[in-house]
Amino acid sequence: MVHLPAFISPFIIGSSIIVILFPTFRLRGGWLVLTIGLGVGLGLGITSATIFLWLALIGTPDSYYFAAELSLAVMLVFFAFYRTQYSADPSQKEPGFCFETNPATIIWLRNIFLFLLLISVGSFLLKTFLQDPHGKWDAVDTWNFRARWLFRGGADWSYAFSLRARDGLDYPLLITASVFRMWQILGKDPIVIPIFIAGSFTFGSVLLLFSSIALLRGRNQGYLAAILLFLSTQYLNIGTYQYADVPLAFFILATVFLFSLKDRCPELSSPLVFLAGVTVSCAAWTKNEGQLFLALVILIYFVGRLRKKEWAKTLKEFIGFTLGLAPVLGTLVYFKLNFALENAHIGANSLKQLGTCLFDIDRYILVGKTFMVKFLTFNDGIVWLMAGYLFLAGLDRPDLIKKRASSPVFLLLLMTCSYFFVYIIYPGNPRDLLSASLRRIIIQLWLTWVFLFFYCVKGPEKNASISTDATRSS
Repeated sequence: MVHLPAFISPFIIGSSIIVILFPTFRLRGGWLVLTIGLGVGLGLGITSATIFLWLALIGTPDSYYFAAELSLAVMLVFFAFYRTQYSADPSQKEPGFCFETNPATIIWLRNIFLFLLLISVGSFLLKTFLQDPHGKWDAVDTWNFRARWLFRGGADWSYAFSLRARDGLDYPLLITASVFRMWQILGKDPIVIPIFIAGSFTFGSVLLLFSSIALLRGRNQGYLAAILLFLSTQYLNIGTYQYADVPLAFFILATVFLFSLKDRCPELSSPLVFLAGVTVSCAAWTKNEGQLFLALVILIYFVGRLRKKEWAKTLKEFIGFTLGLAPVLGTLVYFKLNFALENAHIGANSLKQLGTCLFDIDRYILVGKTFMVKFLTFNDGIVWLMAGYLFLAGLDRPDLIKKRASSPVFLLLLMTCSYFFVYIIYPGNPRDLLSASLRRIIIQLWLTWVFLFFYCVKGPEKNASISTDATRSS
């Protein structure tokens, strides 16, 4: 509990932004869960950018920085209160009015969800504190290593980006700067901080997945989606490793959900695309793969929609998206131009080597076969469990599936194809890179695939009176 103050302002900043953007949405049910889960991630993304800029432009963050950050949090709270009390548009609808009527809660589904949540949190704490308190290799060698340099390096803090310990010295800083920020607040560098940040994103992902499906399809479907994520033990394990793949998965899902919400409620497009700009910039600030995601989001959701001849509407939405994108993305650009070294994989591949790799049929066979096997056997073949459920339940209103899922599915497929060609053009032996990273690549997209699956498949139905009787009897 002594470390709790270091987490307060990111949560306040992130959740206040959501409340400001949607002032008439009462903080209850799925929207409250979404505000908590997404707010924590947003706050960590924003404060990691602000503290890095302060460090780079002004110097070591001191009491002045923390006073400024706390002042920002307080101002956002007051503005959020003002928006909810005085400036809200009475005609604006709450999320529940945009979607299908939620069926009554199935009690045993909720109980299973709560039981698995409790078990997963306990398992996470035991695994992190007793088995890998410093995280796995990449966390030790990259994320936490650089955070410790920022914290202990004094005037030589930028030396963290000139060490050739391994590769990854061009990696963005959301995780690193978040850990550094909290250590700087506390004045010491306890191992509990990176563990807590990893846990925030791991279980924030659960809250985000549940709430997004609950708002779009109902609570019961949300419980099912969260339960499947709990069964995806490899996802939770990667969270305990303190890697950046789970935070990246968090921001990818947040972005896809916000665009899905915009499609369902076009009258909310302005605040939703602004918030999507913030989440996609946080994805780019988390890992290099997030920068690919940013480019593909612009291609799919803006450039791709110009063919509908709604140019004025698309331009207006893109401007709002850019406004949300600018602060964190500007920080990333500043870091890349002034501190990051050249990516080792890109710099090592000459044009001749690139051509050789692209026309090597054996590479395509190896990478394609490995992709297929790894996906079909991921987490002990959990995709077959999903296939069985789809076979038994069927799709929910197939006439709407194309409208709901076409853009996000195309986005994820383009992401997968891009990852595929990264392995193809890798200058070394692709087998080694596949062995080291393919499971983590799947993790980055897995959360959103689960979201899309439960967004499109039929959910459990239950009569409200039955639910009420069951509640009374219990």
